[in-house]
Amino acid sequence: MKKIDVVLEKLVKLCNPESIFLYGSRARTDFLKRSDFEIGVLIPESRYVSRADIKKSIDIPNVNIYPFGLEDFKNGIIDTPFQKSVYLRELITAGKTLYGEKVIERMKPPALTIVDLMQDLRFNIGYALASIISHRNIDPKTTSLEFYKSCLFATRSLVALKKRKFALTYDEIFSYSKEINLGVYSGLVNLAYECRLGKSKYAENHLYENISYLNKFIEPELVKYFKEFGNKVIIK
Repeated sequence: MKKIDVVLEKLVKLCNPESIFLYGSRARTDFLKRSDFEIGVLIPESRYVSRADIKKSIDIPNVNIYPFGLEDFKNGIIDTPFQKSVYLRELITAGKTLYGEKVIERMKPPALTIVDLMQDLRFNIGYALASIISHRNIDPKTTSLEFYKSCLFATRSLVALKKRKFALTYDEIFSYSKEINLGVYSGLVNLAYECRLGKSKYAENHLYENISYLNKFIEPELVKYFKEFGNKVIIK
């Protein structure tokens, strides 16, 4: 039996969810051989099971399972460290139902405002800091992941502002970035994309350059727009 079939069988027995869906790169077109499987589980409140309890019963390498309360999820309420509107838009746009009701396919992706983009950028600045901490702890694998994710997902916020497009995949982010003048940081974005593909490796100076790119290049663009136009919808 395939890995995902095992996961589905165990989840159904554990909590009888309303729906189970695949999301992330495995549900899109840009996954790599090493990419994890991201599984979302929509569970009614009456039989909700926490992520910790799910992991006790289902602990399979390269499979990450995230439970969501069904009622809250349908109302756009999700408990996540990510920027909520951006994250929910990703789930709804890219997700593919594997079991049960097609809940996410029936939901409308939330619009994104300039404040949503600013919040998402601040999250990615924190992620960029995490890459430096991982580097200090001599963890190159985690460092690389945090570096390229923070750089490319922050670039997505700039793409949204400049192109009015929500780039769903890494490939789309990189493609759209070529249509924007990134100045001295174009090489950094190219490096981040190649790090993701395993074609290049970061150096310590790139981690600090990444923070400068997010702080000194992207954030001022978002703040400038907010000051001029207020919290307008950028992506409908």
